Amino acid sequence: MKMKTTKIAFTLALALLLGAPAFAQYDLSLSSAEGAPGSSADLQVLLDNNGDDIQGWSFGVCHDGQALSLTAVVDGATTMTVKNGDEPDFNQVNVVSDEGFTVGVVICFVGCASLPTGTTGNELNVASYELLGAAGSSTSVDFCNSLGSPAVEILVVVGGQSILPSTASGTIDLVAGPPPFDFAVADHAIDYDGLSGEATFTVSPTIQEHPDNSGFPSETQGVSMGMAHDSSLLTVNSVSWNADLGIDPDFAETAAYDGGWTIGVVYSFTGQQTLAFESATPVLNAEYSTVGAALAGLETDTTTALAWSNDLGSPSVVNIVVVGGNSIDPSLTDGSVTLSPSYAPPDVAFVRGNCNGDQSVNIADGIWILNEMFQGGPAGTCAEACDANSDDFIDTADAIFVISYRLLSGPVPSAPFPECGIEEGADCESASNCP
Repeated sequence: MKMKTTKIAFTLALALLLGAPAFAQYDLSLSSAEGAPGSSADLQVLLDNNGDDIQGWSFGVCHDGQALSLTAVVDGATTMTVKNGDEPDFNQVNVVSDEGFTVGVVICFVGCASLPTGTTGNELNVASYELLGAAGSSTSVDFCNSLGSPAVEILVVVGGQSILPSTASGTIDLVAGPPPFDFAVADHAIDYDGLSGEATFTVSPTIQEHPDNSGFPSETQGVSMGMAHDSSLLTVNSVSWNADLGIDPDFAETAAYDGGWTIGVVYSFTGQQTLAFESATPVLNAEYSTVGAALAGLETDTTTALAWSNDLGSPSVVNIVVVGGNSIDPSLTDGSVTLSPSYAPPDVAFVRGNCNGDQSVNIADGIWILNEMFQGGPAGTCAEACDANSDDFIDTADAIFVISYRLLSGPVPSAPFPECGIEEGADCESASNCP
């Protein structure tokens, strides 16, 4: 036991005498990241220097070409300023297709600068990857000695000597991200005739691409859609492609069902026409009518769903977007329709010409009209009664008409006259002379 202790002490003393970094620590590491399939992720190459000043470094970084695609490698913040604020004298980055990349750096050929001791988190490079794997999987990115010819070694240079640093791999987790596209239909509020239960309205579903989607904005080549509704409350009258998009599709087939509709669209069989959906874009117009028998006479609102469906038609039409000849499943945002009964107020009985609401039509009604128009007098409660000449205007002509009728044997007011009567849609809130 004593001999072993003496040997360790001697080795340590020798290292100190020779100035060798016996316990100096140099740590190369890769950061980790996560992202959705089809998106991109950046990994940093980091170097901790807890030893002596570093004069240069080299390494290779490998990845699984089935899970990742290397799209770019750039200098990190430390590398760009490591030579007293400038870039290093020698800085070579090589990308090896589908495998990884290598880096070789000499800070200063004449020893004028180095990466000082006691610095950690030095960013050497940033590598960008496109994520190819499936959501729920993960893949590692590792330092390696296998890339290049001859292969680039993992090392740091200290005092002109090559030293093997410790290494730590990075990991990229592929998580479920937002679907590339979203089909959406808005909530609608529709008034219908409470007596008949009837109304007609149009909805315009939209498509929008998520801005984090790889390749955004994508050039789509076609779509197919299906939407269901409650057939006891609604019927679909027509479904048409939105002409405002500026494309007359080579193929656009619609179908209406008892409880839904479908559409399939190919913009161009030769691929000459495409559409991008950078924002929520209405792509079609679907016209609906209410089922009058189900709603007539109701006093309260009725809400019903407009729901995307992959089960309409035979064979079923599935909600998809086509990009690059591939079918992409979108997210589906359903909507609703709130149907509100509307009842017109009942028509009020009145006598034409009886503007002041007393028991007869006479010159007092003419004076009433003139006072209301020019003297700030009280207003009548039945505008239609004040329209003595039935020209759909209330003006001095009505006053003259009444006075002429009473004093100059002028024409008789039109119905309802001389008895109380109803005119459909007449502007009349109340008439005190009529029951």
